Amino acid sequence: MIVIKVWCLPPDQTEDSLNLLHKAIVEAVVSIPKLGVKDESSMVCLFPADLMKYGLGEEIIVEIDGLPIILPEEEDSAIREQLAMQVAESVAKLYHKAIVQCSVKGLDPSRKVWRATHQ
Repeated sequence: MIVIKVWCLPPDQTEDSLNLLHKAIVEAVVSIPKLGVKDESSMVCLFPADLMKYGLGEEIIVEIDGLPIILPEEEDSAIREQLAMQVAESVAKLYHKAIVQCSVKGLDPSRKVWRATHQ
């Protein structure tokens, strides 16, 4: 599952503004067919609260993890770069005054992930 964390949002966010942001991010991810993502059910968007209010909204940091591996490696790298650009631009459209940075973590083969579901 793709996990997207958005940090340093302005402190005055409403539920409606977060829903708009969520939809913009989902559209950006879905717009890249090679990822194979059809809708929001393949991802989770998190908007963690920041404890320090100073500077919030001036720089927004987006971290993306949990992408599927795309082969060959050159194509994987290009798609990750495209994803970072698409998501950063979609966030920047909603927060005109902010500098938006988006990073997409590559696969770390030593990292293990387990997902459990209740049947």
